[in-house]
Amino acid sequence: MVSRVLFLRSKSPAGIEPRIDKEARALVDAGYDIRVLLWDRRMEHPRSEKRDGYHIERVRSRASYGGPDLVVRLPLWWLRCFMRIASHRPDIVHAIDLDTGIPAFFAKRLLGHRLVYDVFDFYADMIALPLSPRVRGLIARWERRLVGAADLVILADLARQAQLGDVQLVKVVEVMNVPEERPSREKTGTEFLVFYGGMIARDRGLTDLVSAAEDSGARLLVAGHGPDEATLLPRIESSPAARFLGNVPYEEVLDWTAMADAVVALYDPAIPGNRLASPNKLFEAMMFGKPVIVSDGTRMAEIVRTQGCGLIVTYGDRKALQSALERLMLSPEDTAVMGARGRAAYAANYTWAAMSNRLVKAYAEL
Repeated sequence: MVSRVLFLRSKSPAGIEPRIDKEARALVDAGYDIRVLLWDRRMEHPRSEKRDGYHIERVRSRASYGGPDLVVRLPLWWLRCFMRIASHRPDIVHAIDLDTGIPAFFAKRLLGHRLVYDVFDFYADMIALPLSPRVRGLIARWERRLVGAADLVILADLARQAQLGDVQLVKVVEVMNVPEERPSREKTGTEFLVFYGGMIARDRGLTDLVSAAEDSGARLLVAGHGPDEATLLPRIESSPAARFLGNVPYEEVLDWTAMADAVVALYDPAIPGNRLASPNKLFEAMMFGKPVIVSDGTRMAEIVRTQGCGLIVTYGDRKALQSALERLMLSPEDTAVMGARGRAAYAANYTWAAMSNRLVKAYAEL
């Protein structure tokens, strides 16, 4: 009998996030019936579609990614998730983060399906808004309760177990944010290209990055979306050194990564969740043999320091960031060596083939 799996995710950027797409395809190949329910908050994509053997359904309801409207919109999303679980009656619900874990948790209590909890971000440590310690603590307790109730917990890095406290887990597996192997695309032109693809958010050092590009002579390319577009995009788009590409499809993100000379991933370590982040942009740069500039005091910095595949700067130190860009620009031999180290580390430790095998094995043990 084929097991039916329903993925739940409260975002739908660029149609579907690459991690969900890879996980869904890996499970389809292993014989599972996969459906994905997404929240299309900008109403940019079809209500339903089929991709590579799995089905996508979208709740097309306009909402922000962090505004006060979510006080009303989020409970409505939870209701839609619960209704979809009740009507589809999946054997396994694969819930991603707290804002889908809540309806999946209550549905499990009533309907008895297996619950897979996939931690993209631990919410209590990820939210950058000035929440009171009491509210932040309440969010943490809720998420830890969900983690404890799950039949399988998926972490992007086992270092994140520190965020879960002393919760007793039934089973945990590490599935890192690594890309699938693909050929590189040749760069055209002579400009030194620096690429950032990800959240347009105030904790990603984008203002400093624009200024450092202007002062160093590098050409900055930015792609993505996020909660602080109204504040950050005018600075990016008005800079003679920068170009905003928009919220581009994942394949285009990979193309720009392959054509760049360096990739930047600056995460503010003052936000606890950022310290343990190991995002896909780091491993995409390594796959294509590109040096990466990251913030000190983060999990990314540990990887870059161990593998020697880039440069580490203090978050918020604009001069240090400018110096890092200039070092890469003026030392092409060193830049090539860093990139080659990253590529070797990717091939040895960070392939999607290895991660998908872990995922399928963990599912089989459910």
